[in-house]
Amino acid sequence: YIITRDANHSFKENYRHINYCSCNNVEPLTEFNDTKESLIATLDMPCVEKEKIEVTSEEKFIRVFAPTTKGFCFKRDINLPFSTYPEKVQATFKKGILVIEIPKKVKHFKVEIK
Repeated sequence: YIITRDANHSFKENYRHINYCSCNNVEPLTEFNDTKESLIATLDMPCVEKEKIEVTSEEKFIRVFAPTTKGFCFKRDINLPFSTYPEKVQATFKKGILVIEIPKKVKHFKVEIK
């Protein structure tokens, strides 16, 4: 919904669909907690519906994208300093907070001798 003024200084109302997410991306406030087994990323994402959040995972990369009800989008790319199992990444969303648990790929483990 846009109000514009024409040459006669009268106001004219226009209804247009504007794709806010193409250029108005905002990086959400993010906190990281690094443990021995995983990295936990907590993202503050108010005004977002759970069903519209997209989290994609690769071996060394996580991408978060979510349109808000306020006309902009949250976007965060997380480059990982370690390898992960993309299929084991877990995400939960509650009260505007997205928590992503990113397990670290085990590089070595102790073999039990029988």
